[in-house]
Amino acid sequence: MQLIKENISKFKIQDYLGKNFTCDCGREHTVEIENVIIENGAINKMPEVLKLLHYNKVFLVADTNTYKAAGEQVENVIIGNGFELKKHVYKRDDDLVPDEVTIGEFIINYYNDADVIVAVGSGVLNDLCKFMSYKLNTPYIIVATAPSMDGYASIGSALSIENLKTTVSGEVPKAIIGDVDVLKDAPLDMIRAGFGDMVGKYSAINDWKLGKMVNDEYYCDYVSGMVMHSLKKCMETAEGLENRENEAIRNLMEGLVLTGIAMSFTGNSRPASGSEHHLSHFVEMMYLFDKKQAPPHGVKVGFNTIVMNYIRQRLSESNPDINEVLKKASSFNKDKWTDDVKRLFRQAAPGVIHLNENEGINSYDKRVERVKRIIDNWEEFASLLKEVPHHEEIREILKRIGAPISLKELNVDKETIINGLVYAKEVRNRYTVLQLAWDLGLLDDIATEMESSFFNE
Repeated sequence: MQLIKENISKFKIQDYLGKNFTCDCGREHTVEIENVIIENGAINKMPEVLKLLHYNKVFLVADTNTYKAAGEQVENVIIGNGFELKKHVYKRDDDLVPDEVTIGEFIINYYNDADVIVAVGSGVLNDLCKFMSYKLNTPYIIVATAPSMDGYASIGSALSIENLKTTVSGEVPKAIIGDVDVLKDAPLDMIRAGFGDMVGKYSAINDWKLGKMVNDEYYCDYVSGMVMHSLKKCMETAEGLENRENEAIRNLMEGLVLTGIAMSFTGNSRPASGSEHHLSHFVEMMYLFDKKQAPPHGVKVGFNTIVMNYIRQRLSESNPDINEVLKKASSFNKDKWTDDVKRLFRQAAPGVIHLNENEGINSYDKRVERVKRIIDNWEEFASLLKEVPHHEEIREILKRIGAPISLKELNVDKETIINGLVYAKEVRNRYTVLQLAWDLGLLDDIATEMESSFFNE
């Protein structure tokens, strides 16, 4: 089947499932998800889904919060319809972290005869079961408890391994169940987090285009269009989120799932994650090191989109001079960089240093090569940077749904966010606006400027 961009507005989620698509990008796109149900009362269709997929023995995984929100209902519906079920409910005083301890607890309690894992939850539980599904070669189904993130349908799994936020291989779920009656009762912070994750697509898609222009990275116009269409629908009903209106919640959840399908189409997180996510990951790591509670991931992503679009605006207004840029490139102090990485990333520093040395990200020769391409085509780059909404527009959108629009409201300290602006690019080998600012020798100056003015607003 051929993907035609005009069909983006006509296709529903189900139209993408169970098919192979040829695409103008030169790749064939497919997703292994077989069923997606996003509607009121969707949990009642669990027995139908299990029968359709020929599953009989269920290992249900939840935590104490998600079990109360939907897990008990899922359990009763499954057992009440004659299926065999065993469960494990994680008990934590703080948030569940998808680390080595959590993985070990899963393995200890795993039901060896299970033919399907049913995860009841959102971000962490989905990532955990996605990874365990891959490792145990057992399919899984996710019953979403909050429209809080875009990883439900994606292939990657975000884990915390040796204190470093790491994306590892996972399996996409065979089915996604989004019961709007459950989703709309999620804490408002989680609904705002999901919306913030969607707002972040403005930044992520722009970064993806930057990667294509600078490094000839693979890019798909159709997948990009899928994400932006989903984002548009979310924007149209955004003001209904605070009142938990069915349409607004459904559009948000559908947008998050479609974004995950977009990631499955490309085999990576490029359609959904860029500099705004890298800064969020940096903050999460710093707070994890200090055993502090970080704000919800998507809430940070939404706020970070304001930040990244401000940086794009500043860069688009600059007029880089090749001689000045090369002079700054030649003055890069690797020893200082290494000391700063060790100081900031602490126990995760060896992994960060290895990533950068292995990929040559800070290599002078590679930087010069990138810089020459950027400056030779600066008008095109400046035009791309202006494609995103103005940072004040993003601020206003988030304000209308009650999401944080300042560091004080976000409850993140200025020192952490400034360090993140300069060093979040080290978290991933992926070209973004932060790398562009660094390549041009402007990142430190913009961070200093934002420290004294932008973050005081």
